Amino acid sequence: MGSDQTLPEAAEGEGAAARLFTAALLTGNYLAARSVLHAALGDGLVHIYERIVVPALEEVGTLWYENRITVADEHLASAVAQTAVASLYPLIRWPAGDPRAVVGCADPELHTFGARMLADVLALDGWQTTYMGGRISMLGGLADLDLRQVRLVAVSITLEAHMPSARAQIQRVREQVPGAKILAGGRAVAELPDAAQLLGADAVVASLSTAVRLARTWK
Repeated sequence: MGSDQTLPEAAEGEGAAARLFTAALLTGNYLAARSVLHAALGDGLVHIYERIVVPALEEVGTLWYENRITVADEHLASAVAQTAVASLYPLIRWPAGDPRAVVGCADPELHTFGARMLADVLALDGWQTTYMGGRISMLGGLADLDLRQVRLVAVSITLEAHMPSARAQIQRVREQVPGAKILAGGRAVAELPDAAQLLGADAVVASLSTAVRLARTWK
């Protein structure tokens, strides 16, 4: 991991922060990545996620898909991104949350960062969020909660191969928490026609800001 505290070569214009962040991720430069995010904190967490982090991770994913970087490079970039994001948490004023939202991934999804970001922006918007991560049964986590307090369950699906397990998971959540709204998102479903109907979800969203706006109508 890089130790240089300076940013990569300056980028200008629309998307400059995202390009700087991408460069930092690809070189393993945590300090540079952190600096980009901290400089943008005044614009808000949703802006940081949607305009900097997500575009950078999409670029990294494209480079990996085109075999221009290795799996190890992709894993390093993801780790640096998540660590840089975590450095923002102590600087954010998190409101008291209510009602409760549970956010997780379709089993056995390993791409969990999208769900983590959704849990963050929901918490910032006033939800009491329980983040389940990946490869952990959401049902097992729900068993430890007062289910009467759960108003929203969100499921992230990155890989199309996980659609059947996501649908089965959503069906079980419906049985266990019949009063909760179920939201789905992620690369596998964001642009898929009739995805909500296929999954049995109440809605499917393609962005964090859309998810927040919709969730507000369910409070």
